[in-house]
Amino acid sequence: GEFNTEECGYDGGDCIPKSYTDCKGVIPNLIQDGKCHGGNYNTKECGYDGGDCIDFNNNYPECDTKIVDPNQIGDGLCQGGDYNTKECGYDGGDCIQFNSDYPKCDTQIVDPHKVGDSLCQGGGYNTEECGYDGGNCIQFNQDNPECTSEEIVPYKVGDGFCDGFPQNVKECGWDGGDCTERNDNIEKKYDQCNSLNETDVGFLGDSRCHKEFNNPECGYDDSDCTKFNEMYPDCTIPLNPWKIGNGVCDYLFPEYNSEECGWDGGDCINRNKEMAEKYPNCNEEMIRFVGDKSCYAPLNTEEC
Repeated sequence: GEFNTEECGYDGGDCIPKSYTDCKGVIPNLIQDGKCHGGNYNTKECGYDGGDCIDFNNNYPECDTKIVDPNQIGDGLCQGGDYNTKECGYDGGDCIQFNSDYPKCDTQIVDPHKVGDSLCQGGGYNTEECGYDGGNCIQFNQDNPECTSEEIVPYKVGDGFCDGFPQNVKECGWDGGDCTERNDNIEKKYDQCNSLNETDVGFLGDSRCHKEFNNPECGYDDSDCTKFNEMYPDCTIPLNPWKIGNGVCDYLFPEYNSEECGWDGGDCINRNKEMAEKYPNCNEEMIRFVGDKSCYAPLNTEEC
């Protein structure tokens, strides 16, 4: 907790196990409770969790309990990722059958126990290597051969709810028909929106601001662009206003990472600061262009 820190003397000593006075940053009650907790607990100073981790360490001496939870090793579920490694006994044996069935399925990006769970997950699951999600996606792929975007969540298509983007596109049958009524109403509401002739109706009012709909005839993207227009009136990026402030610094596109666009809606502030600290003698006005994969003559200097 907030008091269990060095600055607070580990809660005035209350959080230091009496039997292990050099054991810091743990909850004393969890020491020797019959479970191997790993992390700070599984250290010499903490008696390897009061002895609870000794068997685990003997069985998996190279398995890093700072990044895996020992209690999930051999719990009957294949966890994948750092668990599904030789060092951790392929999750204590839990992943052996999975690895045999899908030897090329990358468990760094898929959750093995979701494969074959009756829901078509899509993305990295819906691949030949993962058996098309353990067979879950075979019927979906047959019914929706053009609905193949990595962003699609297949089990949401045709589930009775209009889920919007990315399911509400023509290739996915307007979310398997769930968004048909919604789309008809939008087209009637904005019958003067010429952009609908070139862009899917599913994008209008999908909670993301699209430049092509950011006009009075399209209701400023059914109000999705109202906040953007208020916050960044001088931000005239060519595409995808919804990327502004989406949590990802689009530094490869300087038009986003500009003062007019709020340094990508704040997403690039830390990145720009890091570049300025790394190259303190580089032109301050140009620092946002440093390292954006384009070589600019003014930046091709030792200072930058």
